[in-house]
Amino acid sequence: MAFRILSIDDELDMQELLRQKFRKRIKNNEFEFFFATNGVEALELLSLHADIDMILADINMPIMDGLTLLTELSKLNKPLLKVVMISAYGDMRNIRMAMNRGAFDFINKPIDFADLELTIEKTKARIEYLKLQQNEIKRLTSLEQEVKSAGRIQKDLLPNINGVCGNYKEIEVGSFIKPAKYVGGDFYNMISIDDEHLGFVIADVSGKGIIAASFMLLSSTAISIYGQSELNPSIVLQRANDFLAKDNPEAMFTTAFYGILNVKTGLFSYSNAGHNPPILLHDNEIITTESTHNPAIGVMEEIEYHSKEIQLQPNDLLLMFTDGVSEAQNIEDEEFGEERIHKVILENKSKSPESINAVLFSSLEDFRGSAQQFDDITIYSFRYKG
Repeated sequence: MAFRILSIDDELDMQELLRQKFRKRIKNNEFEFFFATNGVEALELLSLHADIDMILADINMPIMDGLTLLTELSKLNKPLLKVVMISAYGDMRNIRMAMNRGAFDFINKPIDFADLELTIEKTKARIEYLKLQQNEIKRLTSLEQEVKSAGRIQKDLLPNINGVCGNYKEIEVGSFIKPAKYVGGDFYNMISIDDEHLGFVIADVSGKGIIAASFMLLSSTAISIYGQSELNPSIVLQRANDFLAKDNPEAMFTTAFYGILNVKTGLFSYSNAGHNPPILLHDNEIITTESTHNPAIGVMEEIEYHSKEIQLQPNDLLLMFTDGVSEAQNIEDEEFGEERIHKVILENKSKSPESINAVLFSSLEDFRGSAQQFDDITIYSFRYKG
């Protein structure tokens, strides 16, 4: 199928230029163009052609400009639709506003059509990737496999994140998970949003067994998809909640903590959906992150989620965990508790996140002794190095 592009520009010459520059690809059914002269016309076209993949929009237009259009597009809940803005050279204020409102990319006028073609190809590749992810959600919805097979899927899904990650030299990460059975309901992930923003998610699905494992995969994939292009963590959880709650006959739910770190500034915005509050180590002080008063995801559609912000300083450590850590019991039915977690963090504050996770698990195992592990144990931490 052709890649469908909606061009929005009040300069009619742009329509002919695009037709001429991409005439071969149009003829070969690689591209199909739609045209509008303002944001209002564009919204009408989108209502008629829901399969449009990409929007190429000028910022300055009559009736409804590009920035207003971005606000209206955010209400449509179309995570696969990508918008590339066109702006005057050097108009960084409007460019920043456009990116903050959800634009995927931008190009400057006068348009370099070679650069435009590269931008279209990059946008097309991202959309195809997200479509594959969306198809994976549908596939996972009907997933019925043996328990050990599901366990292997889970193992492949959960990344082994320890140390410095790729180009994000400003942080050091540690991850640890030990399911109670072959399959578990805990998961964590890191979402690379752009060069400056990283998403961190840790979550715990209700229930046990294959149904919980399937719901875990759905929850993880939904948060990953919606987190790819959104810098507000509460919106990511809100969209994931609506998706999971729409068709949930087993009444499953997932407690989740999702935060987005600006690796350049240290600003960490987060939304907590009924999960254990992470612990912040700052200047040898233990701080429990404030609640955002959100319910678990998957319970009911159309719930508004809220977020908060923390300004991290260099060497701050944030440790996230599931209740399999704090509620682990010994043979006397005594819980491990958060005070013991605090103690381990303070006593090992100079160590790497990976090492702190390992010491915490070792302390938990010593405490539990011969008592059975009834719940998954997941520890996920990072240090902001600034």
